[in-house]
Amino acid sequence: MPGAGAGPGPAAGPARGADPGVPELVAQAALLQARLDWYQTQLARLGERGAADGEHG
Repeated sequence: MPGAGAGPGPAAGPARGADPGVPELVAQAALLQARLDWYQTQLARLGERGAADGEHG
């Protein structure tokens, strides 16, 4: 059978390393929040540019 000798698999992973995963997830969430903030800033700038073009055009 394929994968029969692969060992216990992912089911054993969370029991061993649950604590190191939490800081990693927090760091990922912070990075995603920073990216979201950056994109929202860029969209706001584009919106301001579009509004200014509409007034002059």
